Amino acid sequence: MTVLVVEDDADDYCLLEDTVKSCCDKALIHWVQDGDEAIDYLFRKGECQDETQYPKPSLIFLDIRVLKKNGLEVAKIIKQDPRLKKVPTIMLTTSFSSSSDVLHAYKNGANSYLKKPKGSEKMGNFKKAICLFWSSILLYP
Repeated sequence: MTVLVVEDDADDYCLLEDTVKSCCDKALIHWVQDGDEAIDYLFRKGECQDETQYPKPSLIFLDIRVLKKNGLEVAKIIKQDPRLKKVPTIMLTTSFSSSSDVLHAYKNGANSYLKKPKGSEKMGNFKKAICLFWSSILLYP
């Protein structure tokens, strides 16, 4: 399983990395810090042309507020590409999101929209939600 994390905050990336590793210790995690880097990775541009070094992700975590191209723009580009549109994409936010942000995320192809946790109780729920993506009861195309 290859996971792409599009996240500009190092602490939030570490949280996601720990969560993913706790659910699937064999996951290969790649981190990019803005929307342009995500597009380069996904479409094999610039330094990301080597498919063995930058494999197609099985799952994408996408912060809605990343720099350059924001998460909504990146999600829309992903879902317009026939090769990538079936890759599950989880949109993430740290703050309260307006209903229009949530609507736009789903309209642009997000499969899920999660608020990053604050506090230990919310952390447990967040980890459970992420681990569902590795559950044997979920089927992927």
